[in-house]
Amino acid sequence: GYIGLPTACILSSKGFKVVGVDVNQRLVDDLNQGKIDAPEPGLADLVNSTIKSGNFIAKITPEKTDAFVICVPTPLTEKKKADLSYVKSAVKSILPYLRKNALVILESTVPPGTTEGILKHILEKSGLKIGSELYLAYCPERVLPGNILKEIVENDRIIGGITQESAELAKEIYQSFVKGKIYLTNATTA
Repeated sequence: GYIGLPTACILSSKGFKVVGVDVNQRLVDDLNQGKIDAPEPGLADLVNSTIKSGNFIAKITPEKTDAFVICVPTPLTEKKKADLSYVKSAVKSILPYLRKNALVILESTVPPGTTEGILKHILEKSGLKIGSELYLAYCPERVLPGNILKEIVENDRIIGGITQESAELAKEIYQSFVKGKIYLTNATTA
């Protein structure tokens, strides 16, 4: 997506091994060949360089990892409420791949309380204790199309953890590429 792909590529350009997951097999195949159809300036070059580096690969299913970043659409319903079905589906899809001490970060734009009120409850199905065995944070994306690659790095970020440790762990990832200030708080405030 327009946030997930740039985020994956920025992270992989900083040396992280990244698996980008999408449900569209054609898109996954195209990405792995360095083909993208996105108007975002500079993104095609970044995709190609991260694919060639071996730090980025696209897949149709998740895999076990240390951190999961959820970047999915949250369109408005006819009643002007956020449709959280993509968020729920993405979180459910990672359940089999969670392991002790992993971190889950939500970036999608969601209403206050979503991280603790919905994600936490889905993630509890993993059997891991949220906040001490599995960490959860919310770091809402704050970029405008056409300027994403610049803003993803330069904008200030707010990170809300369900525990302080969750927020600190997420900060470690974001400080690898964010030049703006990083503010820590709780998930609902973020």
